[in-house]
Amino acid sequence: MEQTKRDFDSFLDDHIQMNLDVQRRRVYEHFGLARPSEDLGASFAGAQSSTGPNASRGAFGRSSRRSKFGNSEKGGSGVTFGASGMNKSILGGSTLRGSTRTAQFADVADKSTSVGSTITAQDPFLRSKQDKYATKVRELNISRLQQVVYPVIEEFAKVEIDSGSDTSAQLVDAYKALKEIVQENPSVQRPSDPGAIRERQYIKSYLDETPSSGTSLQMRKQILNGSRKFLENNFYQSVEDMISRNPQQAQLGGVPSKVNKVRAYVKLRGDRKDLTTEQYELQIVNDDYCWALIYYLLRAGLVQEAAKYVSENERPLKNMDRHFTQYMRSYASDSDRRLPRDMQTRISAEYHQRTRIAPEKSIDPYRMACYKIIGRCDISRKTIEGVSAGIEDFLWLNFSLAREVNRVEEAATDVFGLEEARNVITEVGQRHFAPGNESGPGYATFFLMQILAGMFEQAIAWLYPHNYVAAVHFAIALDFYGLLRVSDFDVSASELLTYTTRQKPQICFCRMMGYYTQDFRISNAEAAADYLTLICINSDLPGQVGKAQAAVCHEALKELVLVTREFALLLGDMNSDGRRIQGAIEQRVDLLSLENQQEFLKSLTIQAASAADDSGRTTDAVLLYHLAEEYDNVVVIINRALSDALAVDIGQEPMRLQPLKPRDANAPPPDAASSNSSLSLTSVDDPAILARNMITLYNANAAYYARIRQPNRDACGLLLRIHDVKTLVATGQWALAIDTVKATSLLPLEAGGNISVIRSHAQQLHAMPSVVSRNVGNLLIWTITACGKHREVLRSSAFDVGGRGLIDSLAGMAKDMMVFAGLIRYKLSPGVFEALARAGQGVESA
Repeated sequence: MEQTKRDFDSFLDDHIQMNLDVQRRRVYEHFGLARPSEDLGASFAGAQSSTGPNASRGAFGRSSRRSKFGNSEKGGSGVTFGASGMNKSILGGSTLRGSTRTAQFADVADKSTSVGSTITAQDPFLRSKQDKYATKVRELNISRLQQVVYPVIEEFAKVEIDSGSDTSAQLVDAYKALKEIVQENPSVQRPSDPGAIRERQYIKSYLDETPSSGTSLQMRKQILNGSRKFLENNFYQSVEDMISRNPQQAQLGGVPSKVNKVRAYVKLRGDRKDLTTEQYELQIVNDDYCWALIYYLLRAGLVQEAAKYVSENERPLKNMDRHFTQYMRSYASDSDRRLPRDMQTRISAEYHQRTRIAPEKSIDPYRMACYKIIGRCDISRKTIEGVSAGIEDFLWLNFSLAREVNRVEEAATDVFGLEEARNVITEVGQRHFAPGNESGPGYATFFLMQILAGMFEQAIAWLYPHNYVAAVHFAIALDFYGLLRVSDFDVSASELLTYTTRQKPQICFCRMMGYYTQDFRISNAEAAADYLTLICINSDLPGQVGKAQAAVCHEALKELVLVTREFALLLGDMNSDGRRIQGAIEQRVDLLSLENQQEFLKSLTIQAASAADDSGRTTDAVLLYHLAEEYDNVVVIINRALSDALAVDIGQEPMRLQPLKPRDANAPPPDAASSNSSLSLTSVDDPAILARNMITLYNANAAYYARIRQPNRDACGLLLRIHDVKTLVATGQWALAIDTVKATSLLPLEAGGNISVIRSHAQQLHAMPSVVSRNVGNLLIWTITACGKHREVLRSSAFDVGGRGLIDSLAGMAKDMMVFAGLIRYKLSPGVFEALARAGQGVESA
């Protein structure tokens, strides 16, 4: 007894670690009552290799039971399952929908506190929006697999349009601005078609840190031109909207050309007396406020139309301004909208002269506005006195004045490019959108301003604490086209926005994707896989940076498998004939930048199988080892499960397995006869049925059969026969039960009192696998019970001389069983031996 106590205490020490302080901390972190600890890898220790440094530690909610297959947990690459390879979780803690979402980034948490923002995932409106975005991300990945163009910006904008939130207008505008910057063309289908913008098209030019290089210069030009074009298109849309709302006052009439629409707009504004901020005298040509009309044509991006209007009214305009027609003609004909040096000098001199000597309010402010825009006059001032302007007009003026040229050739007073425009936006943000100053949906306005200025990383970091769903998808769109600088997983340990050694902003894209999935990874694991797959977009970055991004993506997918336990959905299933059905990860494997796809999938599947087996999910483990082609391990698991089921006494509640979760929980039950059925083999709760299904499959296929060790096959056959004995005894089929026991050759039923034969059977028991030998005691009880019951049946019925001989034979079998039990007494538990003694006495008295 003392030895038994010591063995039991040793078992507890080895297998059930109960460090209450650590467990309490994990519980607090799990429910968001404490901030995640630095080493979240311990939370996944239950899935690590048994040879790892933390092999003896148990994960929260599981024991630290070691794997039963030694090194089979490791794949060919030797990658450790879970987050341990990264020393910190990529996905963050899971958050069920309907609960508060905790901020995972330290800098975001600080901002959320300062602006009073709460990040939650409990709003049904938000859940619906997330579902719509998830559908778009899935379509994006499908298009990438099919190598067709997917207009991701336009598709994401549709989600925001449908949402109808307070900030949707600004967010939709931000998508429209991006579309102009990227030059996305939704009508293009193939990447080879003219005008197609391919995945990661701008990555090299965007990451070029040499300001004077051609690619860097072209990238800045594209941002400026795209943002200006968006503002111009937006303004022209507002012109059309005003005319449609006021058709009688606008008196458009005639041909509804763009010039006539702007003319009608100016007339409406003039009638309302809001063309100027004060009482200015506006000059008129042919019933038009000519300078206002030219200005708003430029504001709408109708430069050629403005030049044509000036040309058609050259004589009256020359009477007002002798040189303006030349300036306008030169400005419209230059692709960069720049005047020749001599003309630039002259227009600047005229502008400064008029602003100095002209009496106050004597000059048409729109005339000076046209001078300022065409000649880039007095670029240090970013406002136009006297002209009514909103925030978009202010932004447009800045982008209209900005030029990206070789600064060596540019005069110092004329230097105003994208970087200077960004400084203006930053100053506006510091003045009007500092923490505590923004209110309501105003944050989206500043986000739009940052997008227009090409401050993409700062824009994402700004939006995230206010609207993390929108921030994530803007980041996806930017990263897809190569317009986002991403940080390394290990460098940005806890911050969303960091800076390079050259002070370039960068976003922790991989953590952003991982943390975002916490809202739905349990309920929609396939959608989570889609988002995590996007991390591998950055695998094309040069050197080790790209390899590190790919490695993080692979680890995130492994962690997803472990956390969600959606093994059939993520890793695959099998149909009724054992063939593999691809899982969500395998369907996306071409997007994962893998050198050896099969090795990765097998490694991932084996490690998931080990995790499932450690947590007692037998059906999952059987499926996964089968998918990994580890057929011998499958038989080992089903033998162990069947052995455990046989240990349950007759009359007690039978042991049940947790059935395999189907790939689609909402799908109707498949036809068992269908070749595409994924539930006909492993989705059962009876260990015997599971074992019979699998061993029948393997016996019918030589490729499977040859990879299973003979002792394991034999053990499975014996266990199934023992299960048949148990079933027959439970249903009172005594004769069949005795015949089935004979077929196992485990017990000396045919010894005929020969002690040598009985002793031989006892010695053979030492060579039996433990899964078989541990059930010999129960088999003895059932056999002696069957002998006794069968004798009673025979004695209560009419029988001949042969029947009398069978009764005596059954008594002899029972006596031989008792002798056999005495030889193996120390291998039987005390309870089993006592039950045998009672059953034996019953046979003798019968």
